[in-house]
Amino acid sequence: MKWLRAWWESAPVVRTRLSLRLLTDRRAALFISIDALFLFAGLMIGLSGNGNATEFWGPLFLMPLLVVGVPMLADSVAIERRSGTLDLALTSPGARFYFERRVAAVAGIMVLQGWMAISIVRLTMRSEPFPLSGPFVQAISVAIFIGAVILNWSARIRTPGAVMFATWATAVAFGPWLFSNPIHPPTTMNGPMTVRDIIGWVQNNLVLLAAAGTFYLYARQRLARAEALIT
Repeated sequence: MKWLRAWWESAPVVRTRLSLRLLTDRRAALFISIDALFLFAGLMIGLSGNGNATEFWGPLFLMPLLVVGVPMLADSVAIERRSGTLDLALTSPGARFYFERRVAAVAGIMVLQGWMAISIVRLTMRSEPFPLSGPFVQAISVAIFIGAVILNWSARIRTPGAVMFATWATAVAFGPWLFSNPIHPPTTMNGPMTVRDIIGWVQNNLVLLAAAGTFYLYARQRLARAEALIT
């Protein structure tokens, strides 16, 4: 078990644990309960065999990210504002990607959680098998997009509540791409993905990644101006 302890005490894992502790604060039980509720609903649908495979994407990944991940990440910059350490976080050595690491920690956990939940359903569901590559890749694209959007609004809006609503409004604006379903069971979708389906899936992910890059550049520009962020 030495390797497990070494991994648990490694620098990336320690940073992730500290980020989660800061972002959840006293709301950890609430976040865990809501997250578990969505996962339980999705897993029960899959394990019971009564649902369609395309119904798993929402409760197993998208809803936990939007309902749990967004409120958690809305505090990314606000925590430093409340504690009066924002100037220190922006100017101390090694702080260039301080907030990016905090957002990436939560987004990465959401992606891993989604991968595990979708994999469990896929392995236990015999009637509608589906490829895992589509939802796995799109989970990364969606998490990157949401992370970049939250980082941008966190750097521009002072209150976490306003950051949440701005992020959700942005998600609605990008709804056709963000809410597209990557799960394609051949048995109920008239065969495997066609070339047209693959092109559409690729376009959806490229739109999300391009938008994420734009939002991140705006966020990075704002974070580089410490005086504008503090005042």
